[in-house]
Amino acid sequence: MKNLSSLILISSTLLFGCAPPAERENMALPNYHLLSSCEKPEDDAYANLIEESLCGTISVFEDRDDRTGRKIDLNIMLLPATTSAVKPDPIFFLAGGPGQSAVETGPALFTVLRKLRKERDIVLVDQRGTGQSSSLACELDIPVLEQLSLSIEEITVLHTAQLKKCLTEFDANPALYTTPIAMDDLNEVREVLGYDKINLLGISYGTRAGLVYLRRHEDTVRSIVLDAVAPTTMVIPKNVAVDAQSAFEQMLADCQSQPGCKQAFPDLHAHFREVVERLQTVAETVTIRHPRTGVAIRGTVDPLLISRLTRGVLYSRTLSQLLPLVIEEAYKGNYQPLSTLSYSMSGEDSQLSTGMMLSVLCAEDMTLLDSPYNTEDFDNPLFNMLSGACEFWPRGSIPEDYFDAVSSMVPVLLTSGILDPITPPKYAWEAAATLGNSEHVIVPGVGHGSVVAGCMPEVVATFFDNPKPKEINASCSVNLRRLLFFTSYAGAVTKPDNAEPAND
Repeated sequence: MKNLSSLILISSTLLFGCAPPAERENMALPNYHLLSSCEKPEDDAYANLIEESLCGTISVFEDRDDRTGRKIDLNIMLLPATTSAVKPDPIFFLAGGPGQSAVETGPALFTVLRKLRKERDIVLVDQRGTGQSSSLACELDIPVLEQLSLSIEEITVLHTAQLKKCLTEFDANPALYTTPIAMDDLNEVREVLGYDKINLLGISYGTRAGLVYLRRHEDTVRSIVLDAVAPTTMVIPKNVAVDAQSAFEQMLADCQSQPGCKQAFPDLHAHFREVVERLQTVAETVTIRHPRTGVAIRGTVDPLLISRLTRGVLYSRTLSQLLPLVIEEAYKGNYQPLSTLSYSMSGEDSQLSTGMMLSVLCAEDMTLLDSPYNTEDFDNPLFNMLSGACEFWPRGSIPEDYFDAVSSMVPVLLTSGILDPITPPKYAWEAAATLGNSEHVIVPGVGHGSVVAGCMPEVVATFFDNPKPKEINASCSVNLRRLLFFTSYAGAVTKPDNAEPAND
């Protein structure tokens, strides 16, 4: 699972705003002294936020059961509340993936969700195996776009060899990097920093992690927001192709419902399949130019690449506006637009710790799965990668009840994008069935990750201030309809009465 687009880093110093000592002397202050100013980031896009933040590490046993031997440092960043009226219950952010770094992705997220910082600290903890917390990152030393010149089989062989090499180099036991162990780490961070109750905000895989934390440490949780929900009852790699197929077919139907798109691309699905069939029949060598450097990259287009790149674009509300156009361009033999879209989503770095992802999914979900469940238009790249790697990756153990539904009366707000190709609303409904004090908001016109869309940041802020799920009013989200599809590089040709402008 992917998560929100590419996001960045942070640092710090401001602790209490301008509140005079008399106003703070009766407050239960967290242990800020354990943290210090963050290092200056290479990218100054979030320089102001960095100057307000604190960084540090908290050491935990790698083997939490034995509590002996090697310890690992969990990387932490704290974004202090922006006012002097600091509430005692911070918001802990749980990143997606599995494999994303909370410290790397959190700052950009909370720039959008800035109201959440008004009266609460935001705590970002790199889950063990990610970011700078004993990282299990193991990536190919080949830029993302240059991988387009390789076949899927060639990339798989290279990935497998790299993963085996990484296993010999890690100063870690990858079997100890499962979700339950990591959530016990998070609780220890809470204790060390001196917080009693906390709030959780999980996105994508972070929702799975949040539910596991809730099951294991329910008495410490005040409220939770789960966005793009992957409950414990969901086998994460199982329906990658199935859910992508549903989102793709919805995109095709929406194109036909927009007069401009229907007129420009009347045979879109047929052309999509013709591209794949053509590439399956005859190897097609093309030249693609790097979107940033302009360097020409020459290679043979793998037929699986078309559906895999299409699936990736479906995550994004804005980039998916271009999907009919780039499919039609590929049909005409021009693969540059599709590769450029892929690059815009992934950039030069994946920001994903593949080793941590394997430690989680090989020990957890892949124990229940033996088939990729491919569809007519999509394969299951996650299953295909995991099925080979899990044969040699160290596999940890998980509790017997791990895949049972999590039951709780803690206030929970669940949110889903109706166009999500990986965690559509059906999974949030599964989770909500045993969360007795919850509300599920389905956001139309949005793909993966809905809390940053339109008015949703305000909805989330309102919930954390007053966590009463049944009182949440998210009616403002109905305006987040599917954006107009581009029918040319200039934008949409026509504007239906019930659609948003293309530059929304």
